[in-house]
Amino acid sequence: MLLEMQTKILLVSDNEPVRDSLSGVLQSENYEVVAAANAQEAFESRRQIGLLLVDLDLPAEEGWTAIQRIKAFNPFLPIIVMTGQSDLRELVAAAGVSALVERPIDVPALLQILRELLAEPVQSRVQRICNHESDFR
Repeated sequence: MLLEMQTKILLVSDNEPVRDSLSGVLQSENYEVVAAANAQEAFESRRQIGLLLVDLDLPAEEGWTAIQRIKAFNPFLPIIVMTGQSDLRELVAAAGVSALVERPIDVPALLQILRELLAEPVQSRVQRICNHESDFR
């Protein structure tokens, strides 16, 4: 009997209640969650993850730092950015991020985006990163 591997999601947020709440939701959807409170913890936890879910509003621009460091390690990793700022769509898309989710978070929409990104072929990710095809969510 083969066991189905869970997709590992790295969740980065300095807000502990948000980390705990989203971790619970993701685990209830059968994802393995690794939680980090800052960019350093995120980078240390970067191995064998299937998706990065990162709060851009970490102190001292640590959200961008986490994205840059992890993308350098795995440039094709799907990344979902969470933010309370409504004017970052173009900037986030230009950075090669897969999706932007504004707070307050619509959990069913987040889960749908997550499923779509995890099912996305690598070729589509490459095209988005290279700006050949804009499939930003």
